Amino acid sequence: MAQHATSQLLAPLSDEELDELSQFLESDQVSDETLMIDALDGYLTAIAIGPTTLPAELWLSRLWGADEEYAPQFASPAEAQHIYQLIIRHYNAIITTLQGNPDAAAPLFETILTDDNEEYFDPEMWAHGFMEGVNLGRQDWQPLIDDDRGFEAIFPILVMGLDELPAEMESLVQTLEQRAELAEVIPEGIAWIYRYWQVPRMLALAETRRATTSNRVDEIKVARNDPCPCGSGKKFKKCCGSATILH
Repeated sequence: MAQHATSQLLAPLSDEELDELSQFLESDQVSDETLMIDALDGYLTAIAIGPTTLPAELWLSRLWGADEEYAPQFASPAEAQHIYQLIIRHYNAIITTLQGNPDAAAPLFETILTDDNEEYFDPEMWAHGFMEGVNLGRQDWQPLIDDDRGFEAIFPILVMGLDELPAEMESLVQTLEQRAELAEVIPEGIAWIYRYWQVPRMLALAETRRATTSNRVDEIKVARNDPCPCGSGKKFKKCCGSATILH
């Protein structure tokens, strides 16, 4: 049963589910501070490729807005669980894509159709969401921004996602054509940033897991054959009671 639930959370969203999530984010049940689907995709991408593993309760709460007053008005606990599952599944799908092939990143940019039937990708709201994700751990991102190649990778996102730009940068994003050109290079930047932080992120996650496991063993007194208190379903001796097991 637990394995089935895990596999469900790893399943990417279908087009119908993505539309369902988008409609909820645009509904009257949420505040004007809520990230729309393209901004949410940018936000989750920043969290997935950033230097640290942020607590889920932090980034899940902040996608609705900076304060608790912006929390959505769910119709029922079942609806809340369903919407959160859709969000987590989309986040997991971003991670799975990056782990398989960072160059296959496919951000959800807004599509704009002009009166002349010309179609353009506009990454402004996606980049805004990305920067919201960066701001959750802004100091941790500074080494990349200070790195010449890192700044080059993140620059198309910065120039589209910052609320205030220097005058010389504003001229780079004024037309749909300019925005579309930036949209073309952002996936390459995503892949570069993911690789830049990959080793530090893995080391930090491993250290967090070691600390968590150590705390559990020290603080919780259970018999070796008892179910592990972490909820894995395994016996304590084969889970947190083993120095070689990290989860």
